[in-house]
Amino acid sequence: MIDTVLIPVDGSDQSVEAVRYTDAVFPEADIVLLTVIDPVSGFAAYDGNTSGNWEVQARNQAKDLLTTHCNRLSDPGSTDTRVTVGSPSEQITGIADAVDADQIVMGSHGRSGVQRLLVGSVAEQVMRSTSIPVTIVR
Repeated sequence: MIDTVLIPVDGSDQSVEAVRYTDAVFPEADIVLLTVIDPVSGFAAYDGNTSGNWEVQARNQAKDLLTTHCNRLSDPGSTDTRVTVGSPSEQITGIADAVDADQIVMGSHGRSGVQRLLVGSVAEQVMRSTSIPVTIVR
């Protein structure tokens, strides 16, 4: 039985589909929504207008994103939301272990060829580095 599902979300259409899939397939599970702030991307996206620094801006955006995804669930009240900073694949697998997740459901951008070599696949890295079942939604 699947008691806890971790869903890493990043604002993409694929993460929306991962939330919808989880809500349909695991309606009784406790949901943990996770947004990982990659320091390289967070710093590059800093607009300089937010009081504080790039991390404050990124955390505020991540909280808004998590609220949006949480509201897509049938029972948003039983959802745990988390924001972390670091390598996405390492943070996802670390949080999955910390919350004792039975399943990870995540979106994939479906990159291939040179783009996949240059950018890499977080979903693939997660699948290779955890013993927890991973469902990839496109």
